[in-house]
Amino acid sequence: MRYHEEADALRKAHWPKCDKLAADLTAKGPRAAEALESALTSRIHHVRSAALKGLAAVDPRRARLKARELLADRAYEVRVTAANILGVAVPD
Repeated sequence: MRYHEEADALRKAHWPKCDKLAADLTAKGPRAAEALESALTSRIHHVRSAALKGLAAVDPRRARLKARELLADRAYEVRVTAANILGVAVPD
């Protein structure tokens, strides 16, 4: 499966499958960063959170940039993940 196909599968997955798919992408190394970043556009908050955690594992700099954007996410879980990556308090 190519990275864009894996990113599509991740974007459509629900919890806990999305955590496994993100971990599988993370195991493939830095080349998977684009696929993980593209999954941040998912409407499913579990997917956004899993993709952000995976991105932090393969490309911490890019993850910090995306985490700043996601501090204002509509889902509390995503805001917590972003705050943990940045080492800041969770915004309300």
